[in-house]
Amino acid sequence: MTYRLVQNFSRRRALLISSDERTIATLGTTLGKLGLQVCQLPLENDRVRLPAEALDPKRDVLFLDGDLPFPLDEEYCARTLPPAPLIGLVGMEAPSRLKLLMQAGATSFIRKPVHGSSVFSALYLGINEYGKIQFLLQRSEQHERKRPQRRALIKAILEVMRIQAVDDEEAYQWLRRTSMQNRMNIEDFSQQLIEDPRLFLPEQLIRKTS
Repeated sequence: MTYRLVQNFSRRRALLISSDERTIATLGTTLGKLGLQVCQLPLENDRVRLPAEALDPKRDVLFLDGDLPFPLDEEYCARTLPPAPLIGLVGMEAPSRLKLLMQAGATSFIRKPVHGSSVFSALYLGINEYGKIQFLLQRSEQHERKRPQRRALIKAILEVMRIQAVDDEEAYQWLRRTSMQNRMNIEDFSQQLIEDPRLFLPEQLIRKTS
């Protein structure tokens, strides 16, 4: 299973965090032609009220102007990834400004003044880099959750070998078939089998172990 690249950005929502009218106008025109709904977020004292839980990573894209003092809440920096793809708008290339965009989680950048020809490539790279990182993080979390279950799988294989007098390959295939019949993954099935073999083993096998 691999990450599938996104090429169509229609029906997404572009959220612009900037006070630069020229930048907003160029982005609004170009993103609108690409099928995105464009929203300029209001700023109060160079900050925007945007709760992370209000964002949908499959729908929203943030465009953050690096020339602003940091306008987002600190929760954006505390995350491995921001709550939605974030594209940095780079005007002043001071290290402190670039650092703020990196801390916010920008996965792509557009130089200011913004030219329409640069928007699609930045959008493509920003969304797909975000999606790729998100995909890898989810896979890593799945592996971490499954690691303790692998011990249960080994124990279950040994138990089936003992009860059915088969080799490890036949025991594994039995667990695989039976877990599919019970609509469970093999790790979860093995865990429950170890905890209570009567739930899954055939009656004649249960009698042998009673």
